[in-house]
Amino acid sequence: MENDKIKEALDFAERIKNASQFNVCNERFRREGFGVELSFSGYNDLILTIMDIMKVCMAALEAEEDILPSSMSVSHTNISCVLGLAYQLIPMEESIILDECYALHQKLKQEE
Repeated sequence: MENDKIKEALDFAERIKNASQFNVCNERFRREGFGVELSFSGYNDLILTIMDIMKVCMAALEAEEDILPSSMSVSHTNISCVLGLAYQLIPMEESIILDECYALHQKLKQEE
């Protein structure tokens, strides 16, 4: 049974090593047009940034525009653009690996 755990761990390490899903924190897909490079210290930093963007947008939507000075008025277009950026930052490809990590974790935990 211990050998099976070692084999599974080695197999998983090999899958991680050869994974093509880790794209967001490495090189983004190349497209025609202009782009902006954003840097994050890791996936946790990326996800916390996405959460902060969404919190700001939620607060802006909840704020009453007549309380804010007209120069600080929040438009739904601005909020939509920021939410679009947050949507693009979500590391969906990496979620596949995270699901596999969780499934392996559960399997190894049950074998104890």
